[in-house]
Amino acid sequence: MTAGAWTPLFEELLQGLVHAMNNRITSLSAFAELAAMDGEQIETPLLRNEVARLHAASAQVGLLAHRSPDAEALELAPQITIALDIHAHHPRMRSVACALEQEGNPLPVRVPRWALLRLLLLLIDAAKRAGDEVGGEAVPIQLSGNDVAVRVGIRTPGSPDTDVLALAATCGGTLTAADGRWLLELPSLLEVRRAERQAR
Repeated sequence: MTAGAWTPLFEELLQGLVHAMNNRITSLSAFAELAAMDGEQIETPLLRNEVARLHAASAQVGLLAHRSPDAEALELAPQITIALDIHAHHPRMRSVACALEQEGNPLPVRVPRWALLRLLLLLIDAAKRAGDEVGGEAVPIQLSGNDVAVRVGIRTPGSPDTDVLALAATCGGTLTAADGRWLLELPSLLEVRRAERQAR
């Protein structure tokens, strides 16, 4: 990945999400037209499913656009799942499967939600690109941690670019690369509170 990777990735993901929303709107419009032509009511479960999918796509667009400076206590596993769902709309990378591999029960972290989401999307993108080149099984996103730190590891060659490193720093963490693997390390919420007590 080159410097400034977030902007092109953001544009491609937004393009995929807009495409998903347009598909849902087209489906709803077609159902309404068919119902009007036949003089029949639309089957409720089908309509509800399409409306739910439209709302989900809209919510994902909202998450990408959200940028509150406030840090929040967040569990990483659900945030990784959200990022995987959003990245699944990538127009060229949707066919590359990912699998979250969690070890134990990592503690929550306290980070700005917007920065964490963008950071996770860039990590997933790097992992998928590396996985797409070799093919085969689902690309693993490894999650682990202890009382001090929570870690996210991916397999990808090269070094993290400036956007990834800056977002890791915004989240209060570090990102290192060695032996074809990137490792994100964030202080656990317990460690953050311990540091705050010591500072007082």
